Amino acid sequence: MWRYAGPFLFLAAIPALYYDVGPAAPLLSVAALLAALTGAELVAPRGDVEGRGDPRGFRAMVLAYIPAQVAVTAWALWLSPQAGAWGFWALAFSLGVTTGVFGMLAAHEAVHSGDRREGLLGAVMLTAMSYRHFRIAHLHGHHRWAGTARDSATARLGEGFYAFLLRTVAGQVLEAWRFEQQRTGWRRNRVLGDVAVMAVVIGGLWAGVGPRAAAFFLIQSAVAITVLELFTYIAHYGLARRADGAGGLERFSDRHSWNSSNVLANALIFNMGRHSFHHHSPAAPYQDLRTEAAPELPLGYAGSILLALVPPLWRRTMDPRARAWAA
Repeated sequence: MWRYAGPFLFLAAIPALYYDVGPAAPLLSVAALLAALTGAELVAPRGDVEGRGDPRGFRAMVLAYIPAQVAVTAWALWLSPQAGAWGFWALAFSLGVTTGVFGMLAAHEAVHSGDRREGLLGAVMLTAMSYRHFRIAHLHGHHRWAGTARDSATARLGEGFYAFLLRTVAGQVLEAWRFEQQRTGWRRNRVLGDVAVMAVVIGGLWAGVGPRAAAFFLIQSAVAITVLELFTYIAHYGLARRADGAGGLERFSDRHSWNSSNVLANALIFNMGRHSFHHHSPAAPYQDLRTEAAPELPLGYAGSILLALVPPLWRRTMDPRARAWAA
């Protein structure tokens, strides 16, 4: 299970670099993460590594990351009112990146578990990035409608990331709201509860730590959400489910997700690169995910995220591949 310990090292590097090197140094942790993930695509083999060992150990690894991330977030919030401009922005960016990558993956694992206590822990992590409704929209919207126009989290062929970001953030809130209204109506709508929780958190930070801390929290949340939605954007880009000839849609299959089968890169992101298997078996723990005969990202997840930030280059690279799979 220790091969999945990399996220803890990148997270611990943020305060270590801040104190030992300088206020702007936490940005080095982000650079190191990008170098590790993109470098792995060049040197590490592709395939599967069996999740041998006690499943409780693997579970503890991913669940322990959430309180670690929340603790570093709390430290940065406490520090933010006194931090200079370089320290403020470096901490907000580096913290947002680790939250959007590792914290989000840990929360994703927790909300998929079906265990109420793990679900609450996942909700805590989502609170720390102001994205609590994700647990509703993802489970009850994305996993049902991925690969269709009904899913706000599926990027359409030719759609640039920035247009997708605006559409998916608003769309997932609306999907969560509609699901809750159909499930319980106004009285127990969890989206209303989420709004109340976030108002208390942000208001408490403003009153208890100061307006600069509240601003810091919102900025690192925006970075985390952007990073998360970059993952979402590349995961299903252009892979649409077709009409089945009977007025319905074909079943979601392995060919409707982009994957990365790189062994080392997947160890750093809790096997998220085996995305097709996750959709095939949403409750399967991360260590049991396997490589499928499915679309493969040409640059892995990290390289593809960087490419997605430049929409013309992304479309030139990915549109022919998406059309080939559609054919």
